[in-house]
Amino acid sequence: MRVSEHLIRTPDGVHVAVRDSGGDGPAALLLHGRGRDSQDWHQVAPLLLNAGLRVVTMDLRGHGGSDPAPWGWDEALADVESVVNHLGLTRPAVIGHSLGGMVATLWARSHADCPLAVNLDGHQDPKGPHDYAGLDPDEALAAHAAVTAFFAELDAEEEPDPALEQYLGTFEGFDLVEVYRAARCPLLVVCAEHDEDEEDDELSPEVVEAFAAHRRGLVRDLAAVSAQNPLVSFTTFPTTHEIHLEAPEDLAKLLLGRIGTTA
Repeated sequence: MRVSEHLIRTPDGVHVAVRDSGGDGPAALLLHGRGRDSQDWHQVAPLLLNAGLRVVTMDLRGHGGSDPAPWGWDEALADVESVVNHLGLTRPAVIGHSLGGMVATLWARSHADCPLAVNLDGHQDPKGPHDYAGLDPDEALAAHAAVTAFFAELDAEEEPDPALEQYLGTFEGFDLVEVYRAARCPLLVVCAEHDEDEEDDELSPEVVEAFAAHRRGLVRDLAAVSAQNPLVSFTTFPTTHEIHLEAPEDLAKLLLGRIGTTA
């Protein structure tokens, strides 16, 4: 099957790069993470395509072959809408990793007719001690202090980046748990069980444990949300953040089962 490539103009004049497998099967739109592009799906996309899906990948604004542009949640959703409309996709499943997973979550809030939205390990950084699970109050305070200091040290090592500052600013007032609660279509959140840095000998044991406690907090919060909103479900994978690269076959099997297609 021949893959077609498109540059699709969005409402604010940004051109986004898109690859479309074509075909008559159910459509799946794949969204990559920050700093990546649509090639990140090179292992998963063929598995979905071989199972009969119409697979569409797009470069998010400011990534890959898409135009440079400031990041914004409303703008990102409008970009996805433009791709769906331009290609005439009928009720596509929207599947995203990391930043793309957060966009897919927002799509679930605004598209009740979507058959499935999937967030692959797209989470916010912890905001306070309440985001850590399995620790007593003093330990949670210490964990958050350790993580805050860790990120501050990373920031100090980087050159000033206005684009990064603008991107980070979009998280002010943004609460992904509240978006989960407001989901209007089936939403699957897939959490990695491990952090890439947990085997890093340069990290202190306090930071490693804090990251683990944050992941426990994510699972705790998702369990509470799924009890409140039956459209929301979650599972975990024994991988790091790169779920789609470390376990593509298992992930494809999970996605196809949820979409209702078997290989």
